Amino acid sequence: MKTVAENLIGRHKSELMTPCLLLDIEAVDKNINKMAAFFSSLECKLRPHAKSHKLPLIAQKQIEAGAIGITCAKLQDAEAFINAGIDNVLIANEIVGSEKIRKLIDLSGRANIIVCVDSFDNTCELSLAAEEKGQKLDILIEVDTGLNRCGVAPGKPVLNLLQKIMELNRINFRGLMGYEGGLFIMAEDEKIKVCRQRNRALVKTKELLQDKGFTVEIVSAGGANTYNITGLCPGITEIQPGSYVTMDDWNKKYGLDFEQAITILTTVISRPVEDRAVTDAGLKAISTDHGLPRIINRKGITVQALNEEHGKLTLSGQACELAAGDKLEIAPTHGCTTIPLYDKYIAIKDSHVVDVLDIISRGAVY
Repeated sequence: MKTVAENLIGRHKSELMTPCLLLDIEAVDKNINKMAAFFSSLECKLRPHAKSHKLPLIAQKQIEAGAIGITCAKLQDAEAFINAGIDNVLIANEIVGSEKIRKLIDLSGRANIIVCVDSFDNTCELSLAAEEKGQKLDILIEVDTGLNRCGVAPGKPVLNLLQKIMELNRINFRGLMGYEGGLFIMAEDEKIKVCRQRNRALVKTKELLQDKGFTVEIVSAGGANTYNITGLCPGITEIQPGSYVTMDDWNKKYGLDFEQAITILTTVISRPVEDRAVTDAGLKAISTDHGLPRIINRKGITVQALNEEHGKLTLSGQACELAAGDKLEIAPTHGCTTIPLYDKYIAIKDSHVVDVLDIISRGAVY
């Protein structure tokens, strides 16, 4: 019996059952190479965030193009990528709770893992768990440079935490992490100004620690939205861009110039009136946390609303000729929250299926 992939490979994308998530392999490669080329001559290194694409194939391509490893947001992500052969992983988050911590220590015995901390109590728990296994755990202190999420305030609060952490014999302090990549500011001058302010707070913290005799090997920061600002910031050693590799309309709106590599293929299922069509891709197929998506392969069509299993379209001009059974492609506004709605990518090249790829670590588990 043929596998799903064997049944689909070679087919034109218009033959696929919908809704499905298409991945343009050529666009992915162009995006990877473009980002890698930007960092190829810089002191700052590339550690792409994999929470967006959730695909070992892409992670391997990024590393082959020069990335030093990958970044993950969750323990489950790290485990899935390590199981797939990726052996250098930063978990850009705090891991809390005895069961998760035990799993983290087990994973650190299989691969090079760095994890973030922002409290002494949590770091103590990590140290005790590592001691039980006879291991040491690499950590970065997360610094809140303005996102107001996790992290320690820059400067002396970081120094105070580090001085306490250094008493723990199973913790290996590697450096700092800050995140300013959420700066979705339309005015480029203002974006550059705020980004540099936040990065400076992070670098000044590094300098304070060094003045006190601590070695700060890593200063990790940034995202796709700020890669060409943070990547040029003196003192930042690595950057964590994620969504550039698949792209979405939200990032494009704020100036990220990479190719759209993911689209949702959907089918028109109803034409109830002249200026309205309904498709089979609704909220369970496309996220809307950054707004409604965009039809990319036909003009005169606007997504009016999404219900759970229906997409309501408004038509104008020649688009009114749209018929039930016609296929449309949709660019999501936020790829990071759309991709985990699917089990698989349908990999496309020249409009034909070349592979079917499992999306790992999808869903909210751990």
